Amino acid sequence: MTSPSSRPLDASMTLLREVMERPLDPGYAAAASHPRPRTRVRTALTLVLSIVAGAGFIVAVGSIRVPQRESEKVSQELRQEIEHRGEAVDRQEQRNADLAASITASQQALLGTRGAALGQQVRDLGALTGEIAVGGKGLTVTLDDAPGREEVGGDPRSDTEYYEGVVLDADVQVVVNGLWAAGAEAISINGERLTAVSAIRSAGEAILVDFRPLVPPYVVSVIGDQAKLQTGFAEGPAGPYVQSLRDNNGIKVDIARADRLTLPGAGQFVLRKAEPVEESPAPEESDTGGRT
Repeated sequence: MTSPSSRPLDASMTLLREVMERPLDPGYAAAASHPRPRTRVRTALTLVLSIVAGAGFIVAVGSIRVPQRESEKVSQELRQEIEHRGEAVDRQEQRNADLAASITASQQALLGTRGAALGQQVRDLGALTGEIAVGGKGLTVTLDDAPGREEVGGDPRSDTEYYEGVVLDADVQVVVNGLWAAGAEAISINGERLTAVSAIRSAGEAILVDFRPLVPPYVVSVIGDQAKLQTGFAEGPAGPYVQSLRDNNGIKVDIARADRLTLPGAGQFVLRKAEPVEESPAPEESDTGGRT
């Protein structure tokens, strides 16, 4: 049996001595004994992963934007097709005008001196119907959107703010009807001659005259007595309407006299519903003075 004098003095302080001699946990000590990966290797690995992730992001963005590029390409092709078709229509209209002038010259040549009066009647009717070009004194009424409304978007059927400061087809209709009522003899809008079958409509943001789109400013050229046109337009319903467009909507309206205007002809148009009525012969009178 061991004597008390042979026991170590710190035998009862085993835990305290363990803490003092080995402060690290065995797990931490084992981890500390293994060498750590170098910092350069870790940085290089991070850089490689970043490059791979960036490349993947660029590829993903590119694949997402492909449909948009396709859409832009289709829109560009449609715009080019519209321009080409418009040029073809213009060439065909010019050809029709040349043929109409040739036909008129041939008619006059066939009629000769004896048919001069009939030829003049045909020309007068052509001017009244809008078939041939006319010229003379008159007015120009220019309608334009309010300043700052050049890039207006939206559908006028769904966007109530669209109407503010924008010239609509109804505005052009009121002006044209007011000029007819004031004594206009011939009217054109941006070079489009109006006839008895002309229509002024809208398609989205565009104003159409006989299905031809127009862009602002809208210049209404009218031939007639200048003083009568100005007075009749101002005193009729169109005068206050135009003033309201100026004051309430900021739409620019300019009315000016023109000493010489030339309005193009609309060309020949076909009546699909109206037909001439044949006059019935007058009843013959009997020998007694009565009617049979």
